[in-house]
This record gives sequence, C-alpha cells and structure tokens, in this order.
Amino acid sequence: MWIRVVVRRVELKVSRVCVVNLDQVVAGLHSVGPSWEKKAAAADEAGHIDAESANDIKAMGAARLLQPTEFGGAQSSIEDHMRVVAVAGEYCMATSWCLAVWSAHAWMLAHMPAEGRQEVWDDPTNLISASIVPKTKFRQQGDDVVVSGRFGFASGCDHASWLSVGGLLPGDQPNPVICALPPEDVIIDHKSWEVIGLRGTGSKDLVIAEEVVIPAHRVLRVAESATRRSPGQLHYGGPLYTCPWRTTAILVLAAPVIGAAKAAVRRFQERLDEHFLVAIASTQRNDPAAGYRLAESTAEIQAAELLLYDAAVRLDRLGGSEEVDALVNASIIRDCGWAVRALATAVDRLYEASGANAMRPDEPMQRLWRDVNAARSHAILTWDHAANIYGKASLNNA
Repeated sequence: MWIRVVVRRVELKVSRVCVVNLDQVVAGLHSVGPSWEKKAAAADEAGHIDAESANDIKAMGAARLLQPTEFGGAQSSIEDHMRVVAVAGEYCMATSWCLAVWSAHAWMLAHMPAEGRQEVWDDPTNLISASIVPKTKFRQQGDDVVVSGRFGFASGCDHASWLSVGGLLPGDQPNPVICALPPEDVIIDHKSWEVIGLRGTGSKDLVIAEEVVIPAHRVLRVAESATRRSPGQLHYGGPLYTCPWRTTAILVLAAPVIGAAKAAVRRFQERLDEHFLVAIASTQRNDPAAGYRLAESTAEIQAAELLLYDAAVRLDRLGGSEEVDALVNASIIRDCGWAVRALATAVDRLYEASGANAMRPDEPMQRLWRDVNAARSHAILTWDHAANIYGKASLNNA
C-alpha cells in the first residue's frame, strides 16, 4: 500500500496584521449583503456560493471572528460571533452557514500545536473547511496520524485553503482526532451534494484516496481539548478556547437560522400586496389571518433569538469557569435545540400561508423554508438530541 508523506518546512513566527474589528465586520456585511441576497438563488442552483462572496468574507475578516488575535483575528466571544453570523443570515443563509463553519473551524484550529497553527495561518486570511464527525478509523504512526477515506458534509470546501477531517484512533477508549490537510491532498467530490436544503453551502464529500501521513503538529486531539489540555488552550488560556468543545460546535450552527427566519418574515411582508386570496377576493394584506401569523412568528423568532444569545453568554461564562457545570452545559444545548425548532416553526407558519406561487424556483420563500428546515434536521440541532442531552443531565443531577 502506498503512503504519501507530505513534509513542509515551517518557520514559527507571529503574524503582524491588524486585528479584525467586529463593528467593521457588521458594517461590511450590510454593505455586501444585498449582493449575496441577489445571488442566493444562483448559489442554490450551483450547489455552492461563488468565489466573490467567499472573497467578501475574507476581505472583511468575517471568518476570523474566533481566530486568535496573535494572527490578527478578533478572538471574540461566542455571543459576538453568533450575532455577526445572524446578520449574514438575513441576506443568504447558505453564505451565513459557510461563514459560521469557517469561523468555528478557526476556533478548533486554535487548539492545535503552535507549529500547526503557524503553518495553516501562514496566510491569516485562510479559510478552513472540515468534516469532523469521527466515523472513520485512522491509525497512529509514531506521533503522526495516517488518514484515508471519504468524509461527508464539508461545508464551504470549494473556497477553503485547508481541509480538516475527523476520525478515530485505536485504543481502549474512543480517541477522536481532527487532522488538517492542504487541498492538494484531498479530492472534493462535486457530485456528492445533491440535496434539497442548504444547497448553497456546498457541503460536499472529501475523499482521501491514498493514505496520507499527517504530522503531529497538524493533529488536534479532541480529548485534550475536552479536558482543556490542548496546546492552544494551554497557550491562550480562557475563556474563548476553553468553552466546552461539543457545545460550542452545536451552538455556532444556530446563528444562520436566526437571520434566515428574519428574512422569511421580510419576504412574507413583501408579498402581501401581490398574493391574491380567492377566499376573500382581495390581497393577503387585507386578510386578518396574515397579521395573526406575522404576530406569532415574529414573537417566536424574537424569543428564540434572545434565548440563543443568552445561551451564548452562558457558554462564554463556562469557558471562564474553573469547572464546567454539567447541567448548565446541558441547558445550553437544550435551549439551542428548542430555539432552532421555534425558528423553523415560525418559518413554517409563514410558508404555509404563502400560496402556490411560493413554490416557484425563483421565489425566495421556498428556498428559505428549505434551508431552515435542513438546518433544523442537522443531527446536533434537533430537539430530540437536545432534549435527550438535557434530560440525562437533569436526572443525574436530581
């Protein structure tokens, strides 16, 4: 069996670049957002956002919200990250989703050894895509890790400068790792993303056909991060990089749904004067039921948004605490699952009353409905998952 060994000389240094400014990022999103909104249908049809949108994100530093300031990132709070990503979701949920995962993967990369951080962020604006669900078995070779296989759901991989894959090393206990690879070591299966929701995210399969040896400095050992012993955590300290690992990965994915739900409200309102209802022989603006639906959906969206930001505040606090309170941690996951379900319900209510014309391919409402419900069905965002996590923690605490 052939094994390719990739060796790279890396000079450790601190990048001297300007630190990303959150207010400027939000202003940048509002500036380019209308163009993203116009291109959302094209991204949905193509199965990925275009290079221009990805370059917009790089230019304003939006994907560097959770990157260490050492490399020019904002090293913001999880709450600030979510608020910014939600703004992007008001224009294009697929672009917002890519932004969320690129930023989250930067948070993960910050846990890696110093040499790995420096290599990947030799250009601090590099975007990082990943497939991190540890279903594939890797093997150890000294301190290095040998990887191969097929890895699904790598959102935004078309525009990433580095691609990470997750797998399991052998041992008495589950030993998940995440390994960072340059694009030349990975094949993107462009035919693997034929779906009905979140199409524009381009969450395609990554294929490593021949075994590749990943040097130890580009291997993130998840168990170390879960116990706050990863090289990055020891270097940077808290609170950002000591937030509970899995809970952070869950919560950051909810932010795009906030923005998309608000976009659905806006689109429903825009169509009120053009949507003719035979039952009342008038447009929908004159139907009291439309107002009832708007009232209930907007209340639901606001409640979900407030709950998610409060959950983010609690997560930030957990990052700064000496020990993680298991019940508080579970409550964050519970509230995330409840809020995503509430946001999807709010959009469902509006879509239900949008009429047959809302099903047309050129109508944004159907795409928003599809994207929100695709996010709702994500394995770590479902209410069943959230309720199960909280139920177990609550009963164990009783």
